[in-house]
Amino acid sequence: MPPKKEERKPLEPIFQTIEPFYQYIEYTPEQIDQINNFLNYFRPELTNLLKTNIYDNMAVLCQQIGVHLHPSFQKPNKFDEVADFDENAKFRNQEDGDVEQKDPTMIQIVSIKLDVCTLKLFDYCLQQSGITILKFCNNQFPQHIQSLLGQVIANPENKLKRVFFDWNIITDELIKTVPLNPNLEFLTLRSCNLTDQAVEALCTTIKQLKCLDLYDNHLSKNSFNAIGKMLANNASMEFLGLAKNQIQSFDELQGITQNLGKFLLSPEELEDYRNKEKERDAIIERNKKVKKKGTEEIVPVLEPLQQIENNFYIVRNSRLWLINLAMNYIDDNSRDQIEKFLTQTGDNFQLVLTTNRFEDQKNIQKWKKKYGKKLVL
Repeated sequence: MPPKKEERKPLEPIFQTIEPFYQYIEYTPEQIDQINNFLNYFRPELTNLLKTNIYDNMAVLCQQIGVHLHPSFQKPNKFDEVADFDENAKFRNQEDGDVEQKDPTMIQIVSIKLDVCTLKLFDYCLQQSGITILKFCNNQFPQHIQSLLGQVIANPENKLKRVFFDWNIITDELIKTVPLNPNLEFLTLRSCNLTDQAVEALCTTIKQLKCLDLYDNHLSKNSFNAIGKMLANNASMEFLGLAKNQIQSFDELQGITQNLGKFLLSPEELEDYRNKEKERDAIIERNKKVKKKGTEEIVPVLEPLQQIENNFYIVRNSRLWLINLAMNYIDDNSRDQIEKFLTQTGDNFQLVLTTNRFEDQKNIQKWKKKYGKKLVL
C-alpha cells in the first residue's frame, strides 16, 4: 500500500489587520520567521495566484498573509508622469535615460519607509511582475532594511536595469551590494552624502554599468581617483554624472581623465604592446587545443590600439560619450587641462560645464567655436 500523501495546510493569513489602513510596523524576529515560513511553504499556492502586474500581485500577497497594502503599491488608475528634477535628462539619449514616463515597469517609493514584510513580498513577486526600474526618494531606510533591500536588488533573477536613490543616506553595504546584479545598467545616487569610503566600495563592485550619476555628493579627489580606477577596468561606461560636487579645479579629475580618450605610445611602449599581443594570441591558440572544457588559460584583455598616420594610440573607454560637470566651481584657471582633455577625446564625446565659474568671455567664445557641441557651457 503506497504511503499516504501528506495533506497540505490550508492557505490562511498569519496576521490580523486591526488598523483600517497601512501603518509602518517593526516586525519581531519571530514574526519575520513566520513570514519566511509562510512564503516558503505556500509557494505553489501563491505562485498560482500571481499575474504579471506588480500591483495585483502585491495586493494578492498582502491579502493572503494578512497585512495592509503599502501605499506605494496601490494600483493607479493610470501611470501618471511624475515631475522631477533631473539635471542630466537633456544630455542623455531619450530612450536610455528618461524614466519619468508612463511606465508599468517602474516602481517609485517616495518619502515613505518600507517595512520588512512589504519588502519580502515585493521580492517574492518582483521577478514575475516585469519590474526593471526602481526609484527611491527621501526614504531614510534604517540599516536592516537597507541590508535586505541590497539583497533584493543584487539578486540576478530580478531583471532590474535601472536603480535610483535620491536624497537618501545609504550604507556602504547597500552601495557595494547593488551593482552585483549583472542586469543593472543605470545607477543613480543623487544627494546621498556619499563618503570617499562609500565611493571606493561602490567602484570595487561595478562591472557592467552604462550610467553612473553621483549628483550633489560633495565628492573629493579620492573619490574621483576611485572612479578612475573603476574606469580602467570597466569599458562599458557611457555616461558619468558628477554635477554639483563642489569641484574646484579640473585637476581634481586627473584620475578620471587619464582613463578616457586616446594616448600616444612611444616606440618602446608600442613594442611592449606588440609583445603582449603575441602573448595573447599564443594563449588563444593553446586554448584551441585544450580538450577539457574549463581548463583554458585566461586570455588577457588589451586596450584597443588606433593608428593615426604614423602614430599609434591606446584608446580608453571609447564608449563613454558624456561627463556632466555642471554646477561646480571650475574656473578659467583650468583652461589648459580642459583643452588637453578635449583634444584626447573622440569627436562624439561631450563635456558639460554649465553653471561653473568661467569669466573670460573671449575664451568662452573661442571654445564654442573650436569645440562646438563637444563642449556645453
